[in-house]
Amino acid sequence: MFKESKPLFLMCESPLHAGSGSELGTIDLPIQREKHTGFPKIEASSLKGAVRQAFEMHLVVCKENPEAEQNLIKINKVFGYDEAELPKSKNAHKSAFGEDTQFSGCLAVSDARLLLFPVKSLHGVFAWLTCPKILSRFAEDMQYAGIDFNIPIIHTDSIAVAEDSNTINQNNIHLEEFIFKKFEKKNEVKQLGTWLKDHLLGKEDKSYWAKKLEKDIIVLNDTDFAHFMQLSTEVITRTKIDNHTGTVATGALFTEEYLPTESVLYTMVMFADEMTKKQDKMSADKVKEFFIQGIPKIMQIGANATLGKGIVKTKLIDTQKGGQV
Repeated sequence: MFKESKPLFLMCESPLHAGSGSELGTIDLPIQREKHTGFPKIEASSLKGAVRQAFEMHLVVCKENPEAEQNLIKINKVFGYDEAELPKSKNAHKSAFGEDTQFSGCLAVSDARLLLFPVKSLHGVFAWLTCPKILSRFAEDMQYAGIDFNIPIIHTDSIAVAEDSNTINQNNIHLEEFIFKKFEKKNEVKQLGTWLKDHLLGKEDKSYWAKKLEKDIIVLNDTDFAHFMQLSTEVITRTKIDNHTGTVATGALFTEEYLPTESVLYTMVMFADEMTKKQDKMSADKVKEFFIQGIPKIMQIGANATLGKGIVKTKLIDTQKGGQV
Protein backbone atom coordinates (compact mmCIF):
# COMPACT_ATOMS: atom_id res chain seq x y z
CA MET A 1 0.00 0.00 0.00
CA PHE A 2 2.57 2.59 1.09
CA LYS A 3 5.59 2.86 -1.16
CA GLU A 4 7.82 5.11 0.92
CA SER A 5 8.25 6.27 4.50
CA LYS A 6 10.18 9.26 5.86
CA PRO A 7 10.67 10.61 9.40
CA LEU A 8 9.21 13.98 10.35
CA PHE A 9 10.77 15.48 13.47
CA LEU A 10 8.77 17.73 15.81
CA MET A 11 10.76 20.07 18.07
CA CYS A 12 8.66 21.78 20.74
CA GLU A 13 9.01 25.56 20.81
CA SER A 14 6.43 25.83 23.60
CA PRO A 15 4.80 23.35 26.02
CA LEU A 16 2.56 20.87 24.20
CA HIS A 17 -0.65 19.28 25.45
CA ALA A 18 -1.97 16.43 23.34
CA GLY A 19 -4.69 15.39 25.75
CA SER A 20 -6.14 12.01 26.60
CA GLY A 21 -9.31 13.36 28.24
CA SER A 22 -10.15 13.92 31.89
CA GLU A 23 -9.15 11.44 34.59
CA LEU A 24 -9.71 10.92 38.29
CA GLY A 25 -5.99 10.87 39.14
CA THR A 26 -3.79 13.64 40.49
CA ILE A 27 -3.81 15.41 37.09
CA ASP A 28 -7.19 16.40 35.71
CA LEU A 29 -6.09 16.62 32.06
CA PRO A 30 -3.10 14.33 31.38
CA ILE A 31 -1.21 13.97 28.12
CA GLN A 32 -1.34 10.95 25.81
CA ARG A 33 1.00 8.11 26.75
CA GLU A 34 1.89 4.65 25.50
CA LYS A 35 0.04 2.05 27.55
CA HIS A 36 2.92 -0.41 27.97
CA THR A 37 5.76 2.06 28.66
CA GLY A 38 4.10 5.19 29.97
CA PHE A 39 6.22 7.27 27.58
CA PRO A 40 4.52 10.41 26.21
CA LYS A 41 3.31 10.32 22.61
CA ILE A 42 0.95 12.07 20.19
CA GLU A 43 -1.76 9.86 18.73
CA ALA A 44 -1.63 9.54 14.95
CA SER A 45 -5.22 10.77 14.61
CA SER A 46 -4.48 13.93 16.61
CA LEU A 47 -1.28 14.54 14.68
CA LYS A 48 -2.76 13.94 11.23
CA GLY A 49 -5.61 16.34 11.96
CA ALA A 50 -3.15 19.02 13.07
CA VAL A 51 -1.01 18.47 9.96
CA ARG A 52 -4.08 18.69 7.69
CA GLN A 53 -5.16 21.93 9.35
CA ALA A 54 -1.62 23.31 8.92
CA PHE A 55 -1.77 22.50 5.19
CA GLU A 56 -5.15 24.19 4.82
CA MET A 57 -3.96 27.30 6.65
CA HIS A 58 -0.64 27.39 4.80
CA LEU A 59 -1.85 26.66 1.27
CA VAL A 60 -5.46 27.86 1.26
CA VAL A 61 -6.64 30.16 4.06
CA CYS A 62 -3.73 32.44 4.82
CA LYS A 63 -2.65 33.23 1.28
CA GLU A 64 -4.18 35.11 -1.61
CA ASN A 65 -3.20 32.21 -3.79
CA PRO A 66 -4.73 31.63 -7.23
CA GLU A 67 -4.01 27.94 -6.69
CA ALA A 68 -5.88 27.81 -3.38
CA GLU A 69 -8.83 25.89 -4.85
CA GLN A 70 -6.62 23.30 -6.51
CA ASN A 71 -4.53 22.99 -3.34
CA LEU A 72 -7.66 22.25 -1.34
CA ILE A 73 -8.65 19.55 -3.83
CA LYS A 74 -5.17 18.01 -3.49
CA ILE A 75 -5.48 18.13 0.30
CA ASN A 76 -8.70 16.11 0.04
CA LYS A 77 -6.97 13.60 -2.22
CA VAL A 78 -3.94 13.28 0.04
CA PHE A 79 -5.53 13.36 3.50
CA GLY A 80 -8.95 11.91 2.66
CA TYR A 81 -12.25 13.27 1.36
CA ASP A 82 -13.97 15.93 3.46
CA GLU A 83 -16.93 17.53 1.69
CA ALA A 84 -17.18 20.30 4.27
CA GLU A 85 -13.73 21.56 3.30
CA LEU A 86 -14.18 21.43 -0.46
CA PRO A 87 -14.40 24.59 -2.58
CA LYS A 88 -17.84 26.05 -3.03
CA SER A 89 -17.42 25.80 -6.77
CA LYS A 90 -19.57 22.87 -7.90
CA ASN A 91 -17.65 22.65 -11.15
CA ALA A 92 -14.37 22.22 -9.32
CA HIS A 93 -15.98 19.61 -7.10
CA LYS A 94 -17.40 17.60 -10.01
CA SER A 95 -14.22 17.76 -12.10
CA ALA A 96 -12.09 16.64 -9.19
CA PHE A 97 -14.21 13.85 -7.69
CA GLY A 98 -17.63 13.44 -9.30
CA GLU A 99 -19.33 10.61 -7.40
CA ASP A 100 -15.97 9.07 -6.45
CA THR A 101 -15.89 10.17 -2.80
CA GLN A 102 -15.37 6.85 -1.01
CA PHE A 103 -11.60 6.60 -0.69
CA SER A 104 -8.85 6.80 1.90
CA GLY A 105 -6.12 9.39 1.92
CA CYS A 106 -2.83 8.41 0.33
CA LEU A 107 -0.75 9.83 3.17
CA ALA A 108 -0.42 8.23 6.59
CA VAL A 109 1.35 9.22 9.79
CA SER A 110 2.30 7.07 12.76
CA ASP A 111 2.03 8.02 16.41
CA ALA A 112 4.64 10.66 17.23
CA ARG A 113 7.17 8.99 19.50
CA LEU A 114 9.37 10.72 22.02
CA LEU A 115 13.09 10.85 21.17
CA LEU A 116 14.59 13.43 23.53
CA PHE A 117 13.08 14.69 26.79
CA PRO A 118 14.47 17.83 28.50
CA VAL A 119 15.01 17.91 32.26
CA LYS A 120 16.53 20.53 34.55
CA SER A 121 20.24 20.16 35.23
CA LEU A 122 22.20 21.95 37.94
CA HIS A 123 24.94 22.53 35.37
CA GLY A 124 24.27 23.36 31.73
CA VAL A 125 20.71 24.56 32.53
CA PHE A 126 19.07 21.40 31.15
CA ALA A 127 19.90 18.12 29.44
CA TRP A 128 18.05 15.94 26.95
CA LEU A 129 17.29 12.43 28.20
CA THR A 130 16.80 9.28 26.18
CA CYS A 131 17.21 5.55 26.81
CA PRO A 132 18.15 2.27 25.03
CA LYS A 133 14.47 1.38 24.49
CA ILE A 134 13.81 4.61 22.61
CA LEU A 135 17.07 4.46 20.65
CA SER A 136 16.40 0.86 19.57
CA ARG A 137 12.98 1.81 18.19
CA PHE A 138 14.44 4.89 16.54
CA ALA A 139 17.13 2.83 14.80
CA GLU A 140 14.50 0.39 13.50
CA ASP A 141 12.32 3.24 12.20
CA MET A 142 15.29 4.85 10.44
CA GLN A 143 16.19 1.52 8.84
CA TYR A 144 12.58 1.13 7.65
CA ALA A 145 12.75 4.62 6.10
CA GLY A 146 16.09 3.98 4.42
CA ILE A 147 17.89 6.58 6.55
CA ASP A 148 21.56 5.99 7.34
CA PHE A 149 21.65 5.75 11.14
CA ASN A 150 24.67 3.68 12.10
CA ILE A 151 25.10 4.77 15.72
CA PRO A 152 25.45 1.73 18.04
CA ILE A 153 22.65 1.41 20.59
CA ILE A 154 23.95 2.86 23.85
CA HIS A 155 23.44 0.53 26.81
CA THR A 156 24.30 1.54 30.35
CA ASP A 157 23.63 0.35 33.90
CA SER A 158 23.69 3.93 35.16
CA ILE A 159 23.88 6.89 32.78
CA ALA A 160 26.05 7.67 29.76
CA VAL A 161 27.15 11.13 28.64
CA ALA A 162 29.44 12.73 26.08
CA GLU A 163 33.00 13.30 27.29
CA ASP A 164 32.64 17.08 27.06
CA SER A 165 29.12 17.25 28.52
CA ASN A 166 28.19 20.57 30.18
CA THR A 167 26.22 18.67 32.83
CA ILE A 168 29.27 17.22 34.62
CA ASN A 169 30.46 19.04 37.74
CA GLN A 170 33.06 17.63 40.13
CA ASN A 171 32.32 14.10 38.99
CA ASN A 172 28.60 14.47 39.68
CA ILE A 173 25.57 14.97 37.46
CA HIS A 174 22.49 16.65 38.97
CA LEU A 175 19.17 16.06 37.21
CA GLU A 176 16.12 17.51 38.91
CA GLU A 177 16.50 16.44 42.58
CA PHE A 178 18.72 13.43 41.77
CA ILE A 179 22.51 13.25 42.04
CA PHE A 180 24.29 10.68 39.87
CA LYS A 181 27.76 9.94 41.21
CA LYS A 182 28.43 7.12 38.78
CA PHE A 183 28.28 7.70 35.04
CA GLU A 184 30.01 6.60 31.88
CA LYS A 185 31.59 8.80 29.25
CA LYS A 186 30.84 7.23 25.87
CA ASN A 187 31.80 8.41 22.42
CA GLU A 188 28.55 6.96 21.04
CA VAL A 189 26.59 9.66 22.93
CA LYS A 190 28.59 12.33 21.13
CA GLN A 191 27.98 10.54 17.82
CA LEU A 192 24.24 10.51 18.50
CA GLY A 193 24.22 14.22 19.26
CA THR A 194 26.26 15.00 16.15
CA TRP A 195 23.94 12.90 13.95
CA LEU A 196 20.86 14.72 15.28
CA LYS A 197 22.53 18.11 14.94
CA ASP A 198 23.53 17.41 11.34
CA HIS A 199 20.06 16.20 10.32
CA LEU A 200 17.86 18.57 12.33
CA LEU A 201 19.91 21.78 12.22
CA GLY A 202 22.49 21.26 9.47
CA LYS A 203 26.15 20.25 9.37
CA GLU A 204 27.31 23.87 9.16
CA ASP A 205 25.19 25.08 12.06
CA LYS A 206 27.32 26.50 14.89
CA SER A 207 24.50 27.92 16.99
CA TYR A 208 23.95 27.44 20.72
CA TRP A 209 21.44 24.66 20.01
CA ALA A 210 23.81 22.83 17.67
CA LYS A 211 26.58 22.80 20.29
CA LYS A 212 24.17 21.76 23.04
CA LEU A 213 22.81 18.84 21.00
CA GLU A 214 26.35 17.55 20.55
CA LYS A 215 27.22 17.80 24.24
CA ASP A 216 24.15 17.54 26.45
CA ILE A 217 22.30 14.36 25.54
CA ILE A 218 22.23 11.88 28.43
CA VAL A 219 21.32 8.20 28.02
CA LEU A 220 19.64 6.74 31.10
CA ASN A 221 18.82 3.10 31.66
CA ASP A 222 15.20 2.29 30.79
CA THR A 223 14.00 2.16 34.41
CA ASP A 224 15.37 5.54 35.44
CA PHE A 225 14.14 7.09 32.20
CA ALA A 226 10.61 5.81 32.85
CA HIS A 227 10.75 7.45 36.29
CA PHE A 228 11.50 10.86 34.76
CA MET A 229 8.70 10.37 32.22
CA GLN A 230 6.18 10.04 35.03
CA LEU A 231 7.40 12.84 37.29
CA SER A 232 9.14 15.47 35.15
CA THR A 233 6.46 16.67 32.74
CA GLU A 234 5.03 20.16 33.29
CA VAL A 235 1.84 20.31 35.34
CA ILE A 236 0.06 23.66 35.28
CA THR A 237 -2.82 24.72 37.52
CA ARG A 238 -5.43 26.73 35.64
CA THR A 239 -8.36 28.77 36.87
CA LYS A 240 -11.16 31.00 35.65
CA ILE A 241 -11.80 34.23 37.50
CA ASP A 242 -15.38 35.30 38.17
CA ASN A 243 -15.72 38.85 36.82
CA HIS A 244 -18.15 39.85 39.55
CA THR A 245 -16.29 38.54 42.60
CA GLY A 246 -12.68 38.58 41.37
CA THR A 247 -12.18 35.08 42.77
CA VAL A 248 -11.93 31.65 41.18
CA ALA A 249 -15.22 30.59 39.58
CA THR A 250 -16.88 27.57 41.13
CA GLY A 251 -15.51 24.33 39.70
CA ALA A 252 -13.00 26.17 37.48
CA LEU A 253 -9.78 25.02 39.15
CA PHE A 254 -8.01 22.22 37.29
CA THR A 255 -4.55 20.89 36.46
CA GLU A 256 -3.20 20.25 32.98
CA GLU A 257 -0.13 18.28 31.89
CA TYR A 258 2.30 19.33 29.14
CA LEU A 259 5.32 18.03 27.33
CA PRO A 260 7.98 20.64 28.12
CA THR A 261 9.55 23.05 25.67
CA GLU A 262 12.60 21.57 23.86
CA SER A 263 11.07 18.06 23.73
CA VAL A 264 11.90 16.28 20.47
CA LEU A 265 9.50 13.76 18.88
CA TYR A 266 9.30 12.10 15.51
CA THR A 267 6.63 10.47 13.37
CA MET A 268 6.86 8.33 10.26
CA VAL A 269 5.10 9.84 7.23
CA MET A 270 4.10 7.24 4.61
CA PHE A 271 3.21 7.89 0.98
CA ALA A 272 1.03 5.88 -1.43
CA ASP A 273 -0.55 6.42 -4.83
CA GLU A 274 -3.82 8.36 -4.89
CA MET A 275 -6.72 6.04 -4.06
CA THR A 276 -9.47 7.53 -6.21
CA LYS A 277 -10.71 5.80 -9.39
CA LYS A 278 -9.53 8.60 -11.69
CA GLN A 279 -6.98 7.84 -14.39
CA ASP A 280 -4.72 10.84 -13.70
CA LYS A 281 -3.90 9.83 -10.13
CA MET A 282 -1.20 11.41 -8.03
CA SER A 283 1.69 8.97 -7.68
CA ALA A 284 3.36 8.35 -4.34
CA ASP A 285 6.25 10.54 -5.50
CA LYS A 286 3.84 13.37 -6.29
CA VAL A 287 2.19 12.94 -2.90
CA LYS A 288 5.58 13.21 -1.21
CA GLU A 289 6.47 16.26 -3.29
CA PHE A 290 3.18 17.93 -2.30
CA PHE A 291 3.84 17.14 1.36
CA ILE A 292 7.39 18.50 1.25
CA GLN A 293 6.24 21.72 -0.39
CA GLY A 294 3.24 22.16 1.87
CA ILE A 295 4.46 21.25 5.36
CA PRO A 296 5.14 24.51 7.23
CA LYS A 297 8.38 24.92 9.16
CA ILE A 298 6.36 25.88 12.23
CA MET A 299 2.92 24.53 13.13
CA GLN A 300 0.63 24.05 16.11
CA ILE A 301 -0.39 20.72 17.66
CA GLY A 302 -2.74 19.98 20.54
CA ALA A 303 -4.76 22.15 22.88
CA ASN A 304 -4.57 25.80 23.93
CA ALA A 305 -3.44 27.28 20.63
CA THR A 306 -4.73 30.69 21.79
CA LEU A 307 -2.34 30.48 24.76
CA GLY A 308 0.68 29.90 22.53
CA LYS A 309 0.92 26.21 23.41
CA GLY A 310 1.84 23.38 21.06
CA ILE A 311 4.13 25.36 18.74
CA VAL A 312 6.60 22.99 17.05
CA LYS A 313 9.30 23.23 14.43
CA THR A 314 9.14 20.54 11.74
CA LYS A 315 11.94 18.82 9.87
CA LEU A 316 11.41 16.10 7.26
CA ILE A 317 14.42 13.89 6.53
CA ASP A 318 14.54 12.64 2.93
CA THR A 319 17.74 10.93 1.81
CA GLN A 320 16.64 11.16 -1.84
CA LYS A 321 16.77 14.94 -1.60
CA GLY A 322 20.38 15.26 -0.51
CA GLY A 323 19.79 14.09 3.03
CA GLN A 324 17.44 16.80 4.33
CA VAL A 325 14.41 18.86 3.37
